[in-house]
Amino acid sequence: MKEQMGMMGGMMGGMNPMEMCKYMTESVAKAAEMGSYATPEVRALFEDWVEEVEKEILTLIKSKGEVQTSDIAEKLKINEGSVIFFISRLAQKGKIKIKALL
Repeated sequence: MKEQMGMMGGMMGGMNPMEMCKYMTESVAKAAEMGSYATPEVRALFEDWVEEVEKEILTLIKSKGEVQTSDIAEKLKINEGSVIFFISRLAQKGKIKIKALL
């Protein structure tokens, strides 16, 4: 199934690898700062929501086979920066493979 989850062609919404790395580093720092204020209940609710969004992304990838960040953003009504956060998490978990950075 993992092989079927590959994403190609513009997956990073036009970001080069250095821009993507910078964006992800900034996102992690912001999340860590916000997480320090959140209660365990809020963190659990956030994690539940993240898992649901990830499921929606995986369903979209399964149905199309190949998607771009703009496709996901449009479908979920979130911005491409948020999409990059989610696909990065999915790739780190080994649930998808990112095949192209444009």
